[in-house]
Amino acid sequence: MKVSRFLPVCLLVVSMAFYLVACAHGDASTKAGRELQDDPSIFLPLAIGNQWTYGTSFRQQQQPELTVRIVREQDGLFVDDRPTPGRMRFDGVGIRDANTRYLLKGPLKQGTKWMSVADVRTVERYEIESVGVKIRVPAGVFSDCVTVKMEVRMTNSRSMVNRMTFAPHVGIVEIRTALQDGSKTIPQSRMVLKAFALAP
Repeated sequence: MKVSRFLPVCLLVVSMAFYLVACAHGDASTKAGRELQDDPSIFLPLAIGNQWTYGTSFRQQQQPELTVRIVREQDGLFVDDRPTPGRMRFDGVGIRDANTRYLLKGPLKQGTKWMSVADVRTVERYEIESVGVKIRVPAGVFSDCVTVKMEVRMTNSRSMVNRMTFAPHVGIVEIRTALQDGSKTIPQSRMVLKAFALAP
């Protein structure tokens, strides 16, 4: 089974994150711990007119920056301006990629798990891997972050693993994807938040 067959999975995961966005910057540790546990929506406060710029790399080779703008709200979904638009919403339980999957789901505590069946051959397994994380990216320093691990198994010993780090009031600030081949981890892609601008 060739690795190249599964590269679209890696790229899909990175693509999902490009429209996870927010409305604050700098050190975003402004909410009490209990609110962070109770309210996944603060990790994706969507608004029309906001835009975010990400630095991207694939197999340790730098790729062009990506800027994504939220351009409209349609049927309760916030839609971005990519050629194949992202459609995001919060449904009271977690952050959804339209009706396909949860990208973040409560309760926001280490060990929370859920699944999504993307298609007949792809089962995505999610787990909140860590909470209370502090991360530094080009856009700033963000505290009280949550890291979600998503795994797509290819064989008993091989899987594509994606880690998304969400910051409160900021959305995804980093995403890393790797091929796990037995005990060997092969980095595939990385995305970091570089800058963003908010609508007045």
